[in-house]
This record gives sequence, structure tokens and C-alpha cells, in this order.
Amino acid sequence: MRWLVAVVAVAVLAAGSIALAARGDEENEKPSTGSELATLKCPLEAIDPNAAEPEYRPAKGAFDTAELLDKPLTDARSIAQRNGCEVVVSVADGGGLRVPLQFNLRRIYVYTEKDVVTEIEGVGGGL
Repeated sequence: MRWLVAVVAVAVLAAGSIALAARGDEENEKPSTGSELATLKCPLEAIDPNAAEPEYRPAKGAFDTAELLDKPLTDARSIAQRNGCEVVVSVADGGGLRVPLQFNLRRIYVYTEKDVVTEIEGVGGGL
């Protein structure tokens, strides 16, 4: 019976050691220098304008549209305009609004509540 207790104790200690080793040295890890995949930037530019199915990337000097969040709509529009973009409200106070259907690499679609930007829907738009 003692040997069973000893085997169980060794197994538990081994599992704990493996778990600690797998964690690594998280406190000393440097933050990632890659770009956040969910970041929406404006303006965009076509990677290959002649491609059958064009792909887009942020243009040089594009700004992170997250800067517009929690800003009054007038301030958000000013920030976007300074960066060569325009803001279009697609949902205001929970209700959908008419929006331009043309794809525009400089257009930022937002949701607002009481004239404050609450969500960035996307950049570009179109159908």
C-alpha cells in the first residue's frame, strides 16, 4: 500500500513540475511587436489594384480607428478628417441609418449612442 501512495505522490509532483515548466517565464516575456489583427485603420489602399479580387491594407500613415471610440461624433469626425478619412454613422441609438453603398477606402462606418461613437463597424463599406 505504501508503494501506491509513493507512486501517486511522484505522479502528482511530476505533473505539477511539467505544468510549471510549460508556463515558462511569462513575467519576463517582451510584448509582441506584431500588429493587432483586429485593428481597423484608415485610409486603406489596394495591394494590387489590377487584381480580380482586390485585397486591401492600411495606407502609409493610416491611423487606428479605435481612437474614435468614446468620442463625441463631432470630435470623431474631426480626427478622421485630419487623417484623410470620413465618418459615416450606420447605427444611431440602436437604429440603422441609410448609408452610402459605394466602396470607399477613406470611409469609416460607426455606431453611436447619444452622439458618442460606441463601435467601429468597418472601413470601406460597400456591398
